[in-house]
Amino acid sequence: MVLRKKEVWAKMTGRTHVAAGAAVGALAGAAFGSAEAGFLAGLIAALLPDIDTPGSTIGRRVPIIPSIISMTAGHRTITHTVYFCLLAALGFGFLGSWLVAKTGLAAFLGFKLALPALAGALSHLALDACTRSGVEPLPPLGFRVSGPLATGSLLDVFLFFLLAALAGCALYLWRGW
Repeated sequence: MVLRKKEVWAKMTGRTHVAAGAAVGALAGAAFGSAEAGFLAGLIAALLPDIDTPGSTIGRRVPIIPSIISMTAGHRTITHTVYFCLLAALGFGFLGSWLVAKTGLAAFLGFKLALPALAGALSHLALDACTRSGVEPLPPLGFRVSGPLATGSLLDVFLFFLLAALAGCALYLWRGW
């Protein structure tokens, strides 16, 4: 299969969001006793804002919802806000509490998954705010944050490797490998 240039760039951006979410999630999780759980929560939460795009990493795996959001609200609107990040963190908190109650997993999970998830989701907004398209993180206030980064640029690729290394270092230092 031959990938077109645009498809390669799209995958790089998804990877950059994953690396950033994993890094900040691991650091936030380490504060509560489990860098690994934080790593995973941050990684997943960092993908959630792009649920408004059917072709995104998460959009390809979730049926119907991305198409509905894309048609009604568009890209980088309701899912690229601080409010959505807080809602995602709340969802992770409830998921963690449910997992503790149903499976008896480590008490760490509970609502302590919310902070790494919030960090991961906010990292997505921060990275998108660095792009030329930018984001409007608090819609009623009417300000847009944007930067000079072109999606798929060499700097985007560099950020991916830097953030992946940071995620690895956070896990290494926490586990003492």
